[in-house]
Amino acid sequence: MPLIKLNRINKGGEILLNSDHIVLVEIESRATTVHMRKGQLFSVEETPAAIADAIERLAVARIKNAIVESGLGGKTPV
Repeated sequence: MPLIKLNRINKGGEILLNSDHIVLVEIESRATTVHMRKGQLFSVEETPAAIADAIERLAVARIKNAIVESGLGGKTPV
């Protein structure tokens, strides 16, 4: 359950969203709208590109951590 921190426009504060529940990210005039499961919508300051980058960084970190924890990372067979 990777969480991303975004800044809400209408409520004026930070919000943590489960990136697995994001369905669609769109831009409307100057605001970015994040569509979530179950019909939830959030207007945030971040651009769609910034949100995509944050989700990608989380995915890469999860894969890297899994490789390191498995013992496969950085060891060469003899």
